[in-house]
Parts: sequence; structure tokens; C-alpha cells
Amino acid sequence: MPNFPTPLEEVIHHNVIRNNKTGGPALEIGPMQLLWRALGENTGYTFSIYETTVVPGMGIPLHKHPFAEFFYVLEGTLAIASWNSQGAAEWNVYESGESLVVQPNAPHTFFNKSEHPCRMLSVSTYHHERMMKDAVQPDGRIDFLPAQLSQADFEKLTKSMEKNQTFLVADHA
Repeated sequence: MPNFPTPLEEVIHHNVIRNNKTGGPALEIGPMQLLWRALGENTGYTFSIYETTVVPGMGIPLHKHPFAEFFYVLEGTLAIASWNSQGAAEWNVYESGESLVVQPNAPHTFFNKSEHPCRMLSVSTYHHERMMKDAVQPDGRIDFLPAQLSQADFEKLTKSMEKNQTFLVADHA
């Protein structure tokens, strides 16, 4: 007869993980810093949470992926665009305390059009975390991508995105 663990034995090593105010490990992609608040390894690889500081003039290209994403603006303002029914980017400005959910495969982009840094929280699947780690540190190196991407750096990032089912939609938004 098998010896099954008791309920206490099952959860004894599964505890709450407390992050300090500075969060977890940081990942820098040019001038954009991602501060990990919850890693996939700590959530059964179901989701990841990171805080992003987006400096003025910084953003990401219009893209889509087959998993949902949640954004919550912690500080400042952030312009976020999605496609409208005419197939054009439609921009909305989100302020501190506002949030949005990007549905799976919905083209989206964000850009800090203000004169001040913006901090936001992003929640998504572990695939998002893996994509960014693969693009920036595929073998554990810390030679982060520069603020101005060379063609080789852009191709490296694009390959990592595609490997994790994230695709650029357009290079204008």
C-alpha cells in the first residue's frame, strides 16, 4: 500500500514568498528596466509579474502574442495603442491607477510620450518572462541590449519573440 504524504507534508515546503521593496532580480533592455515581482518558477510557471520603468521617448513596437497581458500604471502616464476596426493604431493615455487587459492575439504597443518616467506593473504568462530572458540573456550573460538596437540586436530580439509566439505586427504605430 502506498504511503501518501499528509496535507501538512504536502505544503510544508510551499510557502509564501515575500519580496522586499526593491523586488526581485532586474533585467535591463536598453533604458527600460524590468524588476521581477514574481517569477514563473515561483508560480508553477503559470504567470510572471514585473514592474517596468519606461523612460520618456521609450516604447515597444506593435506586436501580438497568444496569451493575455495585464498592465497597471503605478506612476506617471503611458500611451498604449491597439488596433481599431479600420486597422489603424488607436492611442489612449493611461494615468497612475488605471489598468487594462490585452486579450490573446490583440495587437498592442506602448510608448512614454510624457517628459517623466512611467512605472507600470505587467502580469502575463511565463512565456513573456522566458522571451525577454532569452532575448537579453540567452545563456546567462549580462551583456544587455543597448538603448539603440543594431540590426543584429533587433534580429536577436525578434527571433526570441517568435520562439515564444510573439510577433511584430507593424513597424509603425
